[in-house]
Amino acid sequence: MTETKNFFTTYKDAVWKKDAKALINLYSPEMVAFDMWDQGFYGSLKEWIPEMEHWLGSLGEERVQVDFDRIRLHESDALGFVSGYISFKAIAPDGRVLREMTNRISVGFTKENGDWKVVHQHISAPVRSSDLTAVLEL
Repeated sequence: MTETKNFFTTYKDAVWKKDAKALINLYSPEMVAFDMWDQGFYGSLKEWIPEMEHWLGSLGEERVQVDFDRIRLHESDALGFVSGYISFKAIAPDGRVLREMTNRISVGFTKENGDWKVVHQHISAPVRSSDLTAVLEL
């Protein structure tokens, strides 16, 4: 990945193809992730790999279409930061959308051996305080 903006294409393609290795390759071994599901926090890539492999491996015949929206990218020579929205759509073999959700995402990058690697990722959704339900109005 020569530019931080390549993250989006690589992430989308890896998830669509259920290619855990390509997805994992986006991340630094020292990364941390704040996720929406299950454990919620992963302190290293080693901790997070089984979660990514399980997610992609559990999809069966369906695929997941990932889209990014309202992306803001800030980049210097050695650090990059992205924020925006990430949408996931589960697609059946016949093309039907089975379920979908949109979350907020922020990603921090650093250069490792000339390649951009994710060192921090945070995926979240706001919660409506009146009834404690997740809310994301686009």
